[in-house]
Amino acid sequence: MSKSKLSIMLLAAVVLVLGDAAVGQSRIGQWDVFEISMEAQKQYANPYTESLPDKAESLVRVTFTGMDGEAQGQSISITGFWAGGQTFKGRFAPPLPGTWAYRSASSDPGLNGARGTLTCSKWSASEKNENPCRRGWVRVCQTGPRPGRYFEYTDGTPFLWIADTWWNWTKRGILLASFKKLADDRAEKGFTVGQLFFAGRGWGRQSSLLDRSFTIPDLEHIDHIERMIRYANSRGLTVWIHPWWGGRSLDTQIGAENIRRWWRYVMARLGAYNVIWTLAGEYNLYNYGDLGLAFWKDLGRMIDEQDPYDRLLSTHPTPPAWGGGQDAPQWSTSAVLHNEPWLNYNQSQVGHGKWRNEMIPQVVMADCARTPAKPIVVTEPWYEFIQGNPTGADIRFGALSAILSGAAGHSYAGGHVWKAHVPEAPSGKDTWPMEMSFDVNTLDYPGAVSLGFLAGFLKSIAWWQLEPHPELVTEYPTPYCAAVPGREYLVYLRYGGSAHVDLCPSSAQDSFETTWIDLTTSKPARSATVSGGDRHLFTSPRGYPGSKEVSDWLLHIVRK
Repeated sequence: MSKSKLSIMLLAAVVLVLGDAAVGQSRIGQWDVFEISMEAQKQYANPYTESLPDKAESLVRVTFTGMDGEAQGQSISITGFWAGGQTFKGRFAPPLPGTWAYRSASSDPGLNGARGTLTCSKWSASEKNENPCRRGWVRVCQTGPRPGRYFEYTDGTPFLWIADTWWNWTKRGILLASFKKLADDRAEKGFTVGQLFFAGRGWGRQSSLLDRSFTIPDLEHIDHIERMIRYANSRGLTVWIHPWWGGRSLDTQIGAENIRRWWRYVMARLGAYNVIWTLAGEYNLYNYGDLGLAFWKDLGRMIDEQDPYDRLLSTHPTPPAWGGGQDAPQWSTSAVLHNEPWLNYNQSQVGHGKWRNEMIPQVVMADCARTPAKPIVVTEPWYEFIQGNPTGADIRFGALSAILSGAAGHSYAGGHVWKAHVPEAPSGKDTWPMEMSFDVNTLDYPGAVSLGFLAGFLKSIAWWQLEPHPELVTEYPTPYCAAVPGREYLVYLRYGGSAHVDLCPSSAQDSFETTWIDLTTSKPARSATVSGGDRHLFTSPRGYPGSKEVSDWLLHIVRK
């Protein structure tokens, strides 16, 4: 959607600032959430459905117009949402500094004509470093050395996707303190995304935000989940939102109109936060939920047209040979959606099990060969269940084989997190090999620690400039290498041992610093200097037969 067509909806009377800024704060930072609230005069039998009539204009709309500064001449219109009783609210995140004037429009006299102004200012560099969400929304980078292959914040800072899977955290009974502990841990480890199921119909009634008729939202519980989203943003975590999960007969069990309405409500309610949109989890289950592929394409177009901020938008697929995925199997969304204009990036789910985990580099490389260039992320790899199944090395293989093959990052799931198994709201036993006791801190599973280390290491280098170059690694069974040839190389030796790396087009007069990183300990193990030029043999500091344990290594080579 072009910036000239930016449009949303809103309303006014009481003004609040949410997120980073405190309520009543006079300064509104760029991307802060600015909220206005007002009271409807008319009585509505169901304000949720009547304010969002299907395929028609919403009940209330607020237009923000830039009056000076960088905002001057900009116009953004946003949708208001029902917040309980006679109260409606609207939320706006100013994308540019300056003074903004706003005015609401509605057929309801109580929601019509609310007006005011707000002043937005830029964040300083130090304030952005404190919270990366102050850099703006996440978008596809269309400039630089690898346009279309990775993400960036609105201010142009490269964004490395390292996600944690928060599927079931909309489950009732979970304390905000438990979520804060999770968000704090992931932020400190360097994760950048939380994949949250904001469930119209969740995994049972305990995690559903709509009633059984899908026409009445549970506003009290939604408020609770919103506090989680705000807190995640305050810790610099972008939240990946999918409001539905695939399933049988969605056409009759839920209905296309209810799916669309909930999506419009979610956009109006959450659209000012730092979020990413996903049509649905496993949207292609049971032949697209008996709704057909055309429905999901139309839904993607609707979201793209109505989102005033032009956010990242994709969907989460079910892979081949997975339960319910046989009718419309996809290793990646690229199989059927790559050329849809609204699809900003491709997602893959390889599923669970070792052989599926081994599919990751193959899927990523196939997507990187497609045109036009779009980022690819594996948003559901093999989870780290009971410690040792899979191993930390399997988790590292998934992440490194993806990123060094061209992926824009990687998602992780494991332990108590993915199913929201917490003491105050434990999950029931099932076929998944989960750690059911609370004796083990699954936040620190080896794979999670490794992902945290990789996040920090990659952010310390210009990772976004490295292009896949497996041909530079020879005499090794799994040649994973990303490089700027002649300048910098990142090589993953899955089994340790030795491999030849071609340092051309450098010359023998060039000098390179090499660093070996022990991935089992997440620590540098040895550094040295080598000359450039032809192929060089590199051998990991530890390996068989000197060590009986198989270990995986990362080799970083940089020209001085």
